[in-house]
Amino acid sequence: MRKIAIVVGHNASAQGAVRATDGRTEYDWNGELAEQIRALNPAQVRVFRREASRSYAAEIRAVYDAVNAWGADVSAELHFNAAPGATGTETLCATERGREVAEPVQRAMVAVLGLRDRGVKKVGPGDRGHASLVAGSAPAVLLEPYFGSYVSDATRADECRDALALAIFTALGGVNARDVAPEPPVDATTVAALQAEVARLQGVLAEIRALAG
Repeated sequence: MRKIAIVVGHNASAQGAVRATDGRTEYDWNGELAEQIRALNPAQVRVFRREASRSYAAEIRAVYDAVNAWGADVSAELHFNAAPGATGTETLCATERGREVAEPVQRAMVAVLGLRDRGVKKVGPGDRGHASLVAGSAPAVLLEPYFGSYVSDATRADECRDALALAIFTALGGVNARDVAPEPPVDATTVAALQAEVARLQGVLAEIRALAG
């Protein structure tokens, strides 16, 4: 079972972009989304929030130190986009390990929201989101499911938020085939043989007890 860290983008003092429909911020809307994801399996998911700091770098370092201390296997930082007239879903990563996580999450979000697939984008030093994506030990992604500045995107996100939470949780918690060796199927003949062997051993044990008595 993968331990999933959900990091709420921005902080209480600087809450990020604002939605065109209701004025809610990234920090506010995504805080609720994070709790919905956590509620799907509280033993597997933990929500982390960034604390305002004099230094953006220190703020990022502090939250991902906490993610590392918890021992996360994967992390996702929640945001939404904002740009005049733009629409769609995208996922950011900064490493190949991050890309392996980003691709199934991107597919899952697009399938739920039905918005333009803007794809997985690998970012480098100085690019938006890079600091978060390389701050922790676990493979990391930064999610931008929709454009809050676009009314139809924000409306769609509200309509599908339960399904979006489930899609993100499922994709992040997925186990790659190479991570787990396949177990051979157990057929009826094998089960019967094992049961017969157990019965035989129980008989032997009964004989030993009788002799000992």
